[in-house]
Amino acid sequence: MHIGERIRYGRIKAGLSLRELGERLGITQTALNNYEKGITTPDSPRLIQLAKALDLPIEYFFRQESITTLRPSAFRKKVNLKQKELHKIIEDTRDWLERFVTIETILDERREVDLPPPIRITRPEEIEDAAVQLRAYWDLGLDPIENLMDILEDHGVKIGLVDASDAFVGMTIRVNDEYPVIVVNRNISGDRQRLTIAHEMGHLVLDVDPAIDEDKLYHRFAGAFLFPKDQVRKELGEGRKRIGLEELCILKHRYGLSMMAILYRAFENGYVSPASFHKIHITFRKNKWHQKEPMRPYLPEEPSSMNLMIMRAYSEGVISRGRANEIFGGDIATICGCVDCA
Repeated sequence: MHIGERIRYGRIKAGLSLRELGERLGITQTALNNYEKGITTPDSPRLIQLAKALDLPIEYFFRQESITTLRPSAFRKKVNLKQKELHKIIEDTRDWLERFVTIETILDERREVDLPPPIRITRPEEIEDAAVQLRAYWDLGLDPIENLMDILEDHGVKIGLVDASDAFVGMTIRVNDEYPVIVVNRNISGDRQRLTIAHEMGHLVLDVDPAIDEDKLYHRFAGAFLFPKDQVRKELGEGRKRIGLEELCILKHRYGLSMMAILYRAFENGYVSPASFHKIHITFRKNKWHQKEPMRPYLPEEPSSMNLMIMRAYSEGVISRGRANEIFGGDIATICGCVDCA
């Protein structure tokens, strides 16, 4: 990979066009395009200027990591997600993955992806058992999952967070056509974050009959994985006519699902009647609780595997403070929010 490709990746990551970056550098669009195509090579002062303009460390342009292709294979997005933002998200993902692979290489440590054989789904009702099968494969039991990201990372599925508009929710990306990673919007609520991750997991483990509405199915799988059917019956009982906000709030914080998702779990498993569900649903829409739920929010999770490896390598003297900052993508003191810790 030549420096020109790294310049192009950095420009896309910054969300800039050739013209916009050229103006920042005081050069023509043609000159910048020649850099990116490898026709000409920028000298050291120009590279320093590029790094500042793109808010990147100079080392970014000299990385030799083996990530050649990133293929989005499943999306959760709104129709107004622009291609420019999607390309920026992909390049943010590339940057994060390159740094992740760097620390794995330094420590000679990489977890292999541990997924069950594809679970065949021919009827929508089979999705409940499929979610329990995945829990059983990972020996999770039926209890609430305290930290979903930790579970997935323990089984080799990398989780990346990116800053994006609300048009983007999350997606699965195939890396070098070899292994999957899940990328989620850093700015969404914790319960929505967890539902999105579980939704993307459905794309990785299910083999769905083409005749079935897949998007609704993966959404149900996500709910069933986080709040299994037997637990819904145990927590809510059967034949409910009314479910109070306080009850929903408690379950939201126990299972890491939105109040509305919990209501759907009760409805789709027959524990609340269609009329009762419809009445509660109208109340949520009327009060705009489907946009921002009442009571205290469920806090987002943060992936920890990469940061733990960085801090281990730094603590053991394998890498310097500067190298640790470079791999982390910022000051490692911010990992725990304590300057003295690092």
